[in-house]
Amino acid sequence: MKLLISVRLNTYLNKLIRSKIHILHKPWPAYQVCGYTGLTQAMILGMALTAYLGLSLWILCGLIGLAILTFLSLAMVTKIITGEEQLIYYHHEIGIMIMATIFLKIINHPILPYLDITILGIGTFLFCGRVGCLMVGCCHGRPHKWGVFYHKEHADAGFTHYYLGVRLFPIQALESIWVLMLVIVGCFMVLGRQAPGEALAWYVITYDIGRFIFEFARGDPERPYHSGFSEGQWTSVILMIAVMWGELAGLLPFHLWHITATAGIVLIMTAVATNRKFRSSGKHKLHNPRHVKEIADAIDKISSSVSAKAIITDGHTAQDVIPIATTSLNIQISTGAIKDTVTHIDHYALSYQNRSMTEETARTVADLIIQVKKLSGASRLITRGNGVYHLLIKPHNEGVKRWASTL
Repeated sequence: MKLLISVRLNTYLNKLIRSKIHILHKPWPAYQVCGYTGLTQAMILGMALTAYLGLSLWILCGLIGLAILTFLSLAMVTKIITGEEQLIYYHHEIGIMIMATIFLKIINHPILPYLDITILGIGTFLFCGRVGCLMVGCCHGRPHKWGVFYHKEHADAGFTHYYLGVRLFPIQALESIWVLMLVIVGCFMVLGRQAPGEALAWYVITYDIGRFIFEFARGDPERPYHSGFSEGQWTSVILMIAVMWGELAGLLPFHLWHITATAGIVLIMTAVATNRKFRSSGKHKLHNPRHVKEIADAIDKISSSVSAKAIITDGHTAQDVIPIATTSLNIQISTGAIKDTVTHIDHYALSYQNRSMTEETARTVADLIIQVKKLSGASRLITRGNGVYHLLIKPHNEGVKRWASTL
């Protein structure tokens, strides 16, 4: 039953993934369609809540215009600084909320009621935005037994090329559903005329809890990491602490569980950091999306060299100088092929640059190589006891049983 559900879910998700959506017989970029849909829904929701609370629609229109201007300005500044277009949710959320607060302060209108509506509008936009991420492949998850496949059309648009054809956990869909639930609850808070600021504090605390956890499942290499945690995780903790301070200072409605949740996330972060520090394998560093990219790039680099070969015939080796690539964790990788008249075996040599490699580390790196290169066939990891490991891959059609018995 579980297998059947997994297969059906995978099939459904694969049908959903597309880089373009056809509207009126014309293809449109899926991400843009989701973005415009989210903006439209956010505006409708904002107007409905504003009218229900008896607030000014003109002020809301000013906030919408200011939010769009802030969004575009941040996107432009980011592109100027980084040299490429990057839409980072937290940057825009913080920027829009700061500008909205300044605007409301200048015109001397109540701040919290409008900030409640603004944050729920931002959440609505994010709900659709994450659907767009799922469809085009940005902010994607890590390899998993069920999830989505991305294709060449996605790689052409910037998707992580070495994950083409690799099933990835649909973390974007999970975050989208999470955000939708939070927005719905926040709307009921506003409709129930709870104290101004309730929906704002609710959304920030609960979204940040989810976002902190979701980041562990991210697999895209673009996001920055600091001390083993992503920028999104650090931002989540900082925003939760900011809300906690606001509640303790009387600026926001006080809720003990908000304080408890914030302390809990800080404790989890501390526990994870401590556990990583005392684990000798450093597996989290090896699995860091940026390091996985380094491994994929290293193999591509050395594989493209015409001298990357090692031919072994009847136990005798004749080889040219084999190029070696080194990752930021000082892991050295070289590749070649072992051949005789009837056998072809892909060969990867793994070692540390300045110390002996453990078997656990070697197996982790070997699994990553098989994963990013989409290698199939029988595999073996062997060592000669000198801290150097050899990953041997034999294609399925090469007589696996005979090979296994001769090595």
